Amino acid sequence: MISNYKIFKTIAFILGFIIFFWLIYDYQNSIGKINQNYIEANNNFLKKNYLKALDLYRKASELEPNNLYALEGEARCLLRLQNYNEALEIFKLVLKRDKNFVPALTNIAILYDTIEDYEKAIIYYRKAIQQDQRLLNRMSWFKRFIKNIHFKPSTIQERLFYLENQIDLESNERILKNIEIDKLQPDYQM
Repeated sequence: MISNYKIFKTIAFILGFIIFFWLIYDYQNSIGKINQNYIEANNNFLKKNYLKALDLYRKASELEPNNLYALEGEARCLLRLQNYNEALEIFKLVLKRDKNFVPALTNIAILYDTIEDYEKAIIYYRKAIQQDQRLLNRMSWFKRFIKNIHFKPSTIQERLFYLENQIDLESNERILKNIEIDKLQPDYQM
């Protein structure tokens, strides 16, 4: 019994040792592959410095043309800068490359919602929820704390239900936009 314990302890130690060195090796190999422009763009976006973020997302896209997150970040910046046509084109490009890319599906729905094309917004909200059930969840308190959001934003599903209910009403009874609340809603980010 004691010899089995010693063998198990030795094997566990060797495996731990191998994993430790593999992690160091993997870290060393991947450290140069991280696109610093992308990281800096995300930081600027969170600080609401959309022009700087847009420039950095574009630089990241030039270095990594297949980075859908950088392209989608460009479109989010353009959405925030109210350049809706260019943002829409980039979202469509991202979805052409990957039709199930959840950030693009969600944010193109938000864009359509913003420009008051509610039927298309509903379609894309549904597609996004179908692809990722996490959209049904509310933003965690920790994520709100990190992003300095002082209220509980609505979920994508809540907005979808609201739009669906309002669309069913007579046109003179519909309230599809509340500018004060809509301005507070954060973009969807993975």
